[in-house]
Amino acid sequence: MSSIKICTKKALFDTAPDFYGLFFEDINRSGDGGLYPEMLRNRAFEDSILPKRCEPLKGTYGFVTPEGWRDQFNNGEGLERWLEGIEKTPVPAWYAHGVSMELNVEDRLNANRLAALDLTFEPGGSVTNIGFRGLSLVQGQSYDLYLFAKGRVKLSVNLESADCHVYARESLDIDAPEYTRFDLSLCPDQTDPDARFTLRSDSGGTLMIGFISLMPRDTYKGHGMRKDLMEMLKNTHSRFLRFPGGCIVEGFTKETAIRFPHMIGPVWERPSHNLMWHYRTTNGLGYHEYLQICEDLDLEPMYVVNCGLTCQGRKPEFFEGEELEQWIREAFDAIDYAIAPARSRWGRLRAQAGHPEPFKLTYLEIGNENDREVYFSRYEKFYHAIHQRYPQLKLISNTHTEKLGLPTQIVDEHLYSTADTFVTAAKKYCDYHRNGPQIFIGEYAVTSGLDIGNLKSALAETMYLMDAEKNQDIVRLTAYAPLFQNVDYTAWYPNLIAFNNHACYGIPFYHALSMLSKSHDQRLLCTRSDVKNGYPEPEGLNGLIAYQEGTRVRNVKVDGRPAGFSHGIIGSVTHHEDGSLELTSDYTDQLEGYPNMGHIPPHTAFVTFGEEEASHCTYDLEVLLLSPDQEIDIAVWAHSTPMLFSRDETDPFYTSWNPVYTDRYVWSIKQGQGRFASVNRFNYSYFGSTSPLPIRYGEYNHFQVVTRHGGFDCYLNGLLVQTAEMVPYPMIAELASEDDTYIYVKIVNFDKTHEAVEICLDCAIQAIYEAELLTGCPKDTNSLEEPLKVSPVTRTFDNGADTFTYQAPAYSFSVLRLKKAILREVS
Repeated sequence: MSSIKICTKKALFDTAPDFYGLFFEDINRSGDGGLYPEMLRNRAFEDSILPKRCEPLKGTYGFVTPEGWRDQFNNGEGLERWLEGIEKTPVPAWYAHGVSMELNVEDRLNANRLAALDLTFEPGGSVTNIGFRGLSLVQGQSYDLYLFAKGRVKLSVNLESADCHVYARESLDIDAPEYTRFDLSLCPDQTDPDARFTLRSDSGGTLMIGFISLMPRDTYKGHGMRKDLMEMLKNTHSRFLRFPGGCIVEGFTKETAIRFPHMIGPVWERPSHNLMWHYRTTNGLGYHEYLQICEDLDLEPMYVVNCGLTCQGRKPEFFEGEELEQWIREAFDAIDYAIAPARSRWGRLRAQAGHPEPFKLTYLEIGNENDREVYFSRYEKFYHAIHQRYPQLKLISNTHTEKLGLPTQIVDEHLYSTADTFVTAAKKYCDYHRNGPQIFIGEYAVTSGLDIGNLKSALAETMYLMDAEKNQDIVRLTAYAPLFQNVDYTAWYPNLIAFNNHACYGIPFYHALSMLSKSHDQRLLCTRSDVKNGYPEPEGLNGLIAYQEGTRVRNVKVDGRPAGFSHGIIGSVTHHEDGSLELTSDYTDQLEGYPNMGHIPPHTAFVTFGEEEASHCTYDLEVLLLSPDQEIDIAVWAHSTPMLFSRDETDPFYTSWNPVYTDRYVWSIKQGQGRFASVNRFNYSYFGSTSPLPIRYGEYNHFQVVTRHGGFDCYLNGLLVQTAEMVPYPMIAELASEDDTYIYVKIVNFDKTHEAVEICLDCAIQAIYEAELLTGCPKDTNSLEEPLKVSPVTRTFDNGADTFTYQAPAYSFSVLRLKKAILREVS
């Protein structure tokens, strides 16, 4: 039995009011066609236009930036896997039948538009938009259309089924020599989540469309956002919203960096924006809309500004001189737009957009995931300029700039890793200096390993946050990332909320987050626990990583049986007549499938042996080592991350077995010494001690690794030379807080068996209490078909006392709401 002692007479500290928050980045088409419910895809007709200064790659398949970063493009449709079932068309999402259709890049609506749609209708001709995998129509609801167009044509404007059955029809006669705005509304007589928008002309004619939009009239509080998705955000009980990114703040070229002036004003005058997440957006969800969302949901705004860098992980470019000064001025302008009075320059523009009163603006982050000297100098420049002018703003750094002697209020730390890592990762904050800067865990999620987006990963993330809560005297803010995923346009997985054009659901952690945030009370209580420990339980293949060309291996066996080469994760192997395999680091072909392998050290090769993944085995191999400079990693439990978002298992762009999505444990042998590490991507977490090894250089050495529960044993030429003991972690996590009426006890059981937990309090409580419970099978996930498969239930118990036992189900998160028997005043 585990036990938890709770001392209500010793409150550690008041809780951080903004501890739980949200982070919106336009990824997975979460802006246009998502939270911003535009129904027509490619409404500005610019999707097929390459980003400025970028060169095409393999026709329209991809492009390469001036600095050499590569991305898929597919004529503006995005990732190749998004094309499944989509008929090719020269203008993405638009299909012509009996109509000459082309882009006109000269006769545009305004200077910010890149193209217009030039149409010549034959009698009976039509142009159709398929939306974001269809238009979702609800019988009796109104949908508002406007377009800027010129020409001479009589149109029937239709909402119709995929087989041309008309649900709503309006007539539109256009006779305009210059661009003119036309408005109408459509009300379908049937519900259809896979409808089409069609312009049809019985008599023929010409038409130039500069911009077009179709939106549902019924939006959240009438402010233009999709209602069900806003309700999902509301139900997280969050306190702040970070925006607009994320990597899109930086962009992948100077032209694709997010700029404040491009996110305000009429949407048809906002420049579109190529995102590094493989599509173009029209910035419908801009800065003003963001501030309105915060107001509607009572969230504190956290705005992220570019500090003069493009994405450092995507071959960056740097803004210098006057260009850099312009970024500072744009930061000032964005702040003034939010908080300046209506009589000011930027306040006047805000008032013209419908909000004369100032918005709130609480936090401002300088850059996103930036580091090194090129960031430090820019951070210092931005910090002093902004703090001097707006001392009330709480400023956030991307890294620990206080270690360089720079003024630092809040530091943004990110964690993407495995479930096993998350279980104990936040304990590091116990060792942080209490007089240092506050911590913002700005992005976190279990993104690798064998448990992603399921109940087990949710429990690990919950344990991480509970440990962070115990340190909220310095950890003041947290935000899961990313927020939204359109399931038909997934570029990143997992995401907190998934949706298509008519339905949505939260992943299991969505529900855990809601449980955590709504029970985040006034004071954190001191707890002491006595719980059992456990170990990670990995499984996978065995492998070898070499860091020099020419490394040879032979006689590879698993459990005494020969194991052949199975996966070239980086590079491959060459077979020699003597039976040996030579690891080769040529990954040119793989570069086409995964364009961001440039960060891998040169001459690296990573291969696996055998096909059957196991948790316990004996792995033998002989490696020819010529000198201490020849470095290798002997890998065990190598496993690929399931590509749960891919429509096509043959998708070459994000194959399962690649260096980003392959985790492993390694016996790392360098300079004649061995040490152990768990490796997530190419991030090494070392454990255990380093030991010299009696390697015989100039000949083959026989290595043997025996994996077992809790570790593995390492033999060299028949001798046991090292033993790896994995770091244990608690299988029960606890947290207690209180307000004036209730004590809230949070318990995670990370084990596969139920656990009796004795709870001891130093105060009386009422016998009847409620427990909100999230549990199920560890691999359970939610989906559009089963949106609430993993969701909380509330149970009532009657055994509450100063000492009582709670039965925590296997793989569960419980929040116990204990009512105090004698209410006491708290000063």
